[in-house]
Amino acid sequence: MNKSIYEQAQSTIAELCEKAKLRTGNIVVVGCSTSEVVGARIGTNSSPDVAAEIYRALHEYTESKGLYLAIQCCEHL
Repeated sequence: MNKSIYEQAQSTIAELCEKAKLRTGNIVVVGCSTSEVVGARIGTNSSPDVAAEIYRALHEYTESKGLYLAIQCCEHL
């Protein structure tokens, strides 16, 4: 069973924050490429829909944990 982009981003941010032992008030910095997420080369297949799902997962998780989210990636996010 394949996980959705949202589910993958959700489990990845949770694992990252857990392993980093982040606490309330810490900053999580994320960099990614929607083109790479869908299996293409950076900048060749940008997707606002993929970006929206990634952002939704990251934002929901970090907000629920009292973390700040900083994103450096494509303009869609």
